[in-house]
Amino acid sequence: MNPTPQVERLRALQQQALGHLARGRADLARPLVAELQRAAPADPAVRQMVLYVEAIGVQWAAEREPYTPRPAEAPHGGLDVVSFHVDLPRAPSGIHGQIDYTTVLAQSFESARLRAPNARTMLLTDEATRVPDGIDEVVREPIDRNRLMYERMRAQSRYLERRDRARAAVLMDSDVVVNLDPAAIFAEDFDVGLTWRTGLPDAPFNGGMIFVAPGEAGARFFAEAIRCYDAIADDAARKGLFPQDLRAWWGDQFALAAMVGYREFGERATEGIRVNGVRVRFFPCETHNFTMEGGNHAIATLKQKYFIHFKGNRKAMQAQYLDAMRSGRL
Repeated sequence: MNPTPQVERLRALQQQALGHLARGRADLARPLVAELQRAAPADPAVRQMVLYVEAIGVQWAAEREPYTPRPAEAPHGGLDVVSFHVDLPRAPSGIHGQIDYTTVLAQSFESARLRAPNARTMLLTDEATRVPDGIDEVVREPIDRNRLMYERMRAQSRYLERRDRARAAVLMDSDVVVNLDPAAIFAEDFDVGLTWRTGLPDAPFNGGMIFVAPGEAGARFFAEAIRCYDAIADDAARKGLFPQDLRAWWGDQFALAAMVGYREFGERATEGIRVNGVRVRFFPCETHNFTMEGGNHAIATLKQKYFIHFKGNRKAMQAQYLDAMRSGRL
């Protein structure tokens, strides 16, 4: 059956609203989403768009101006590959199955030793989580397991405060394979590098892969991001909209986007922006934080990816990928 004119009109409204949201224009999308909500209040896609509008509508006060990243001398102070993980009784996302993260971590750090042998590996964790052998440094601190994403950002911030300012850092999820030596990423003039993706207008940056160049600017950015995170998570109006505490899941990515500015990113003309003087560089997930999907991927294509991210229930593919790395096929 052909859709009715009303259905066609609602679809057109949805696409128009999504276009506005992709550019960070919650102000333009809000009346369109309100009309969709009146027409189909129980539709899951409409409810999701309401959440998009509320997240993208956050405006965090900061001085912002675009900048164009340029080549720079690669740092010589060393590189840290830093992962965060805490064992949980169940996945906080509510959609992922149980995973043997000790093995996942071991595979991730093994890939770092294979591809970035000069890097120092580090794990940020709590006082009880089981960890694999072979990690250069394990930092154990009290962690509130009910606020995992918030605690991750806080642990990363503490690490940046105490690190040797001459060292560069890759802050990554535990389910990431280091596919190329990341040292070359830092041969540019940036302070913080965020990896961006399409399809999630409220969370354009993936918090599972962040690059922090040498210096003190990265620590300043993270300290401000935590203040932004607190403001978003404590907002009474938003608490009633989202299905769970934003400190448990997703809120870190909202904070990163609000720090950069949704509209500033969505309507950008360059791949960098200064936020309160901190140079934030935008790297595409396609090359710097690639997610393995089903199907075959050409080896020549995979060899061009800096990091392979085995999100969610893709962890079995991570073991297969490590086998290929060990054998020399990748």
